[in-house]
Amino acid sequence: MKNGRLCVMQIISNLEIGGAQEVVRTLAENLEQAGCSSVVVTFKDGALRAEIERLGIPVEILPAREHGITALPGFLLDLLRIRRALLGLLEKYSVDIVQTHLLRSLDFLVLSLRWQARVRIFWTFHNARFELREEHLARHKWLFKPKRWGYHSLYSLGARGVNRLIAVSEEVRASIMQSMPAIPQQKIIAISNSVDVRRYGKRQERASLRRELGLEPFDQVAVVVATFKAQKGHRFLLEALLEVIESFPHLKVLLAGDGELRTALQARTRELRLENHMLFLGNRGDVPALLAASDLFILPSLWEGLPMALIEAMASGLPVIATQVSGTSQVMFHGETGLLVKPGDSAALAQAIRQLLSDPGLAAQMGQAARRRVELHFGARKQAQEHLDLFTSEFSPLDAGATS
Repeated sequence: MKNGRLCVMQIISNLEIGGAQEVVRTLAENLEQAGCSSVVVTFKDGALRAEIERLGIPVEILPAREHGITALPGFLLDLLRIRRALLGLLEKYSVDIVQTHLLRSLDFLVLSLRWQARVRIFWTFHNARFELREEHLARHKWLFKPKRWGYHSLYSLGARGVNRLIAVSEEVRASIMQSMPAIPQQKIIAISNSVDVRRYGKRQERASLRRELGLEPFDQVAVVVATFKAQKGHRFLLEALLEVIESFPHLKVLLAGDGELRTALQARTRELRLENHMLFLGNRGDVPALLAASDLFILPSLWEGLPMALIEAMASGLPVIATQVSGTSQVMFHGETGLLVKPGDSAALAQAIRQLLSDPGLAAQMGQAARRRVELHFGARKQAQEHLDLFTSEFSPLDAGATS
């Protein structure tokens, strides 16, 4: 701690466009404004790097892993190389706090820094289903069960050495406590994901972007901002739209994002003859403008932590339709800020879409209520201050005096 100012290192797996990455960007920016220095460290460069650096926050790229665990000698050498790089960055920036995001096995590598570098370690959990899943192992499927058991055992053991575990919602916190009951409950802190409301709701961008996307003035526009993976439930949205299009032939759905299922979802769109209603936009750096150009936001996820895209849509003043999974019920109120449906229920999803499309007055009312809720409870400054309060609670006055 230099001159009473903490330095926090945010470590994330990559800087591609995604919810957890946006959490890191927003948190680093607002921690700076709260009087806390930040550096963002990642294993893989991405589109958000330039935006973070424009904020005056340094970004560092760690050495890539070249070997999997099946090539054990090379794997261990990779870890030692990454650890040396991390120790060098801790010294370079005089880091006091290390906060991890989406690292999985590398969480334990970061934990090993605690005793040698005397930093405080915070693991952040972005999802209610945080344990290893089959899609995390593209190769060596036979390793899934032993590796999952190993992850669970290591997390249960390693969590005892972490200063705190940060859950992005109360439901994620409950999931951690259920999965790892030996961890003291007071060690697991829930701090909700949040957004900078000032970036959203700029309706002056609406007309120009709609023209750019080839939309007609009479089109009704729904938007989905989500990675193309099974968790996000896009396939149930496609099935729901089959019913909706009959009554609303001018509906267009903007799909912002990319991922492993993009090709399959595009093929399914053609099979269902929905290609005239679906716009696959890829990853976008102008999500606030996309939201401003839309009339409705949809998130058909099968599970979540606390979805940033949902909070962003509400901050834009959009009515939202989401599935009743972890995190969404904490953010929105059914019937007030939007509509909640059961996950995987295409018929219920279709009914909710029809309801809001057929009643623009109700949709506008819900959108206004959604923005008010985000302003009151999910603002970025509040999130940053809660993190800063948590970080400083780990330092005694003696620590601060000795390092200032």
